[in-house]
Amino acid sequence: MSPTRAVQIDLTFQLALQGSFQDLALWLPVPQDTSHQWRLALECNGNHAKPALHHDPAHGAPILFVRWPGVRNDPRLTVSVRMETQEAVFDLAQASMDAPLPEDARRYLAESVHLPVEGAVRTRAEAITQGRDTPAAKLRALYDWVLTHAQRRFDVAWCGLGDVPAMLAAGEFCGKCVDINSLLVALCRAAGLPARTMLGIRAAPSRFDSALGASGDVTQALHTRAEIYLGGLGWVPADPADALKLADAGVPETLRREVDAFLLGGAEANWIAYNHARDFRLEPPAAGGPLNLFTAPYVEAAGVPLGIEAGAQGYSIVSHLAGA
Repeated sequence: MSPTRAVQIDLTFQLALQGSFQDLALWLPVPQDTSHQWRLALECNGNHAKPALHHDPAHGAPILFVRWPGVRNDPRLTVSVRMETQEAVFDLAQASMDAPLPEDARRYLAESVHLPVEGAVRTRAEAITQGRDTPAAKLRALYDWVLTHAQRRFDVAWCGLGDVPAMLAAGEFCGKCVDINSLLVALCRAAGLPARTMLGIRAAPSRFDSALGASGDVTQALHTRAEIYLGGLGWVPADPADALKLADAGVPETLRREVDAFLLGGAEANWIAYNHARDFRLEPPAAGGPLNLFTAPYVEAAGVPLGIEAGAQGYSIVSHLAGA
């Protein structure tokens, strides 16, 4: 990996609900530490009880749990997070075929509710990777196939659901970033490559194009990419969804080709990862049961889920470069 372009980014999550609520509880995704990003500070302010930082036992997703016990009028919460991020560029040619697969990577070969590995997805993955004898070559073939066959659908809400069985049943490889990169993850797992979806947010300007990131109000700037484990390298980013997004933005073909190549093994420093949790249970447990993905606050009042998501009234996220 060749790290460059380190930056510090301040994220502010704000929740301000109007009305009276009974025993309100909130689970908020906050950025995790990875090999190329670090949480430097986390502060909470509001009219809530003492918050607690939890991690779900399956994936280690950081979860800020906040309660407003009893009856609370107009609950408020401001969470300020400072992150240091670093651009990462991996040379796939340096991947090793002989490196042992760690147990914590092996678990991302398994299927889940939204990420199948058997049946049609395995048949397709084997056909795409036929004749490729290294993990890096298989990954490149699968990435190129998704770039060629997937399409963005503008009528899909937010980032999509990443429901690969539904995509296969429909015979249409369409959607937004969660859908397209979940397709790549499922194909990789079916081909024997550990893979996972990384859910996060664009929080600073992109060095390529404004379609790939900006500062300011980033409430609706959620973005999910894929990560694939390659021996000798570790978790390598891949993002065909953003490559397709840039094509839709009408940028010059030379820039599009540059970004296409960069996004297989590269990740800008302007994107912040929340977690890679899929089909999992919150910690502490929520009455609503398992979540498909965790990119927005999950809120319950007296055990009844409330619909709080990106763009919902009373919830916003603002970002700026530290020191700017």
